Amino acid sequence: MVPTDLMANPRRRESVYGNHATGYSHSEHDSMTRSYPHINLFTARPIAIVAYLVLVAIVLATVGYWAPWIDHDTAALKLSGQDLGEFVKFIPEIRRGQVRFPRQLFYLPPLAVSISLILLSVNRHLAYPRGLRAVMLVLALFALSGVLPPVWGHPRELFSPEFRLQGLALGVGLLMVLAHGLFRPLPLSALGPALGVLAFTSLIPPQWAFWAIRPRIWAVYDTPTIYLGWGLWLTVLAWVGMLACSVALFRIGRSMPED
Repeated sequence: MVPTDLMANPRRRESVYGNHATGYSHSEHDSMTRSYPHINLFTARPIAIVAYLVLVAIVLATVGYWAPWIDHDTAALKLSGQDLGEFVKFIPEIRRGQVRFPRQLFYLPPLAVSISLILLSVNRHLAYPRGLRAVMLVLALFALSGVLPPVWGHPRELFSPEFRLQGLALGVGLLMVLAHGLFRPLPLSALGPALGVLAFTSLIPPQWAFWAIRPRIWAVYDTPTIYLGWGLWLTVLAWVGMLACSVALFRIGRSMPED
């Protein structure tokens, strides 16, 4: 039974029972308002949902990148997204210089994963726990290892013509990790498009490169036991999901008031 004075006084009733339109109690309302004054209660839950969905998409994209893109019954003949960047150098037509192929496109996904994690982990509009933010920065550093070739020797090789672009990408990623605090004020209306661009560049160019070189890889293997790996499809699904999340973040950002 609701007391008569509460029925007669809607404001007092809301202070006791909370706001049923948003699903938050009065104490939750005050706590969120103090911690995140720029977040409207009507957008708080969508922001949290999208924030974790985009994180899931990034994790899946990372797993997919290091999972088999080309599968084979023999484990040593499986190729991940990172392996492809090195393997294509040994295709006869490319090795002899008859065909020029931008193999560096296969190293775009780990760079995009690293930058995405940096931008997300420090953004003040996304209420990730502090521990998770620290883990995201560590994962951003780990993802940068994917920019390097699977097998390489001395670090000075990163300055050689063969690996110069990868060395430059690694340097940019490390600088962004060190300067991650600079990206904290980025509004969601800008974060969304930034993540969208990263997702697009990690989806379209590497996929174009893979399907363009696929017939030559099949010719090199010359066996019926080679087939498309699950990592390839997981990567595509993950980046498409991140594109959708980036659009959602942009729309939420546009609906939020100016800081």
